[in-house]
Amino acid sequence: MNYSLFAKVFVAVIVIQSFIILIGGQLNIIRVDRLIQQREYEYDRKDMLVVQDAYNHKLKQIRTNVLSLFFDSTQSESILEKIKRYKGTTKAEDLTLQAEIQQFLQSMAYTDESIRSILFVRNSDEQKFAFVRYFDPSLLPNFESMISLKEDEFVKVYPVDASPTKQVLIFILKVNDPNTVGMKQTVGNLVVSIDTGFLQIEGDPLHADSIIELKNSNGTIRMSGNSFAADISQIDLDARKHDSKDYFVTQVDNTVDDMVFTMLISKKQLKQSLFAMKKNQWMTIVAIVFLNVFIAFYISRALSKRVNTVTRNMRKYTPGEFVNPILIQKQDEFTVLEETYNQLILKLSEFIQKEYVMEIKSKEAELQLLHSQVNPHFLSNMLEILRMQAIKENNLNLSDTIYQLSEIFRWNIRNKETVVTLYEELYYIEYYLKLQQFRFPKLQFRIVLPQNLQNQRIVKFSVQPIVENVFKHAMNKGKETDIHIQVIEAYDSIRVSVKDNGKGMVADDLDLLILKMQKPLADTKDTPSVGLMNVHARLQLIFGEPHGLEVQSQIGEGTKVILHIPKNEVGP
Repeated sequence: MNYSLFAKVFVAVIVIQSFIILIGGQLNIIRVDRLIQQREYEYDRKDMLVVQDAYNHKLKQIRTNVLSLFFDSTQSESILEKIKRYKGTTKAEDLTLQAEIQQFLQSMAYTDESIRSILFVRNSDEQKFAFVRYFDPSLLPNFESMISLKEDEFVKVYPVDASPTKQVLIFILKVNDPNTVGMKQTVGNLVVSIDTGFLQIEGDPLHADSIIELKNSNGTIRMSGNSFAADISQIDLDARKHDSKDYFVTQVDNTVDDMVFTMLISKKQLKQSLFAMKKNQWMTIVAIVFLNVFIAFYISRALSKRVNTVTRNMRKYTPGEFVNPILIQKQDEFTVLEETYNQLILKLSEFIQKEYVMEIKSKEAELQLLHSQVNPHFLSNMLEILRMQAIKENNLNLSDTIYQLSEIFRWNIRNKETVVTLYEELYYIEYYLKLQQFRFPKLQFRIVLPQNLQNQRIVKFSVQPIVENVFKHAMNKGKETDIHIQVIEAYDSIRVSVKDNGKGMVADDLDLLILKMQKPLADTKDTPSVGLMNVHARLQLIFGEPHGLEVQSQIGEGTKVILHIPKNEVGP
């Protein structure tokens, strides 16, 4: 088969380049092998310095925590003074002190996830105040000797094996009384147990085939990778310090205290890694070429697809039509564009829907108003004629009743505002209840409206449907009905409470009513002034969703409906 000159030249160039890369790779591996042997000790020492810095930082942090014992910015008395005052009795004062001390220790522990427990041991009577999360050092057999610090000792550290797989560092700090001369009188010792996991979190120096040892005059702990997990306590680190063929051993003496840090790392994994590099070199070269081409094609296609999705949706969007939001599957720069698009579509849809619903409601209200204006005028005139006739016949009770009914009709005709004052709303509610007293002689009612709230705004005819429900559903035959209407000023709103002593509601019916009220504009066919659900919807449409109705009821005890409205006083 004949190949073109271009194909032959291309193949030759690829072969020559591959051969050069292979030879260069072999030489580079040899150089890297030598460089690793020279630099590994320095790297290990840096790792140990990371561990040392983490240890010293934690020690400094714990010392800083001691200062918080001397003062509390939120209280006039420091925790240390409370510890001194605590007498260990069951009196209320001591129980309060104990709870405050416990809460303080708990808050200190929650500032650091590595803290396993915090104890304060008072010197005078060895009284212990403790918050224990996982490990309690007071259970150690030598705890009493551990907390015995010499006069010139202020900090002691005990490395302790809490379990075969868990090690802790116990920091014991002497706490002196700042109110004594020279701060020489000791109040007690703060004992903080720290999980050694923070040493790995700080710099992640622990390799799979390494051992880290922390040792001082008080004890020794060791942490290891998976390769040494079986018998790390049996390994003699001192004997292997000079074994440079198979191990790297680094030791650092701490400058703050007598802690000695030692790290041992096996070279076995390093040798295996170098062998794997040689074995996989030619595979890596080929894989990188094909992988680069594939990734470039895949990324460009993925990005183009996401941009095209946003562009396509924006082009086909028509106001008023439902458009599915873009499914966000990744978090990157394009996510901002997708989220912005989704929020824009959602807000446009909500705005259009709200405007559409309010326009329909407005049209319905106008039609109902036009339809209802004829009858009230006629009825108002007829009622006035009847009232005058009742006066002529000296029937004053009937005359007053007709007058109250006529006033309600006149207000309905005269006041076409959607929002009125609380005074107006409750003034005509009083007329309405007096009319009902003519029908139900056993009816009693009270209306409490503070003078400073009389000019607050409320939706017109929002209280009357609630009162009407009492006569429709709540009244007990033969029992005196009591209705109590009260206006209360809350922190940021006004509450109008309508309470009765009627039948009440069972829990299932109450839950069903509350569920229906959550649906927007539950019954669009009802007039805006009838029904709890429409009152709730009207309040939310005019004042916003945080406002509306709250219903409370107990069977046999009555029902309480609370209207939540904003503070919005009508100007003079």
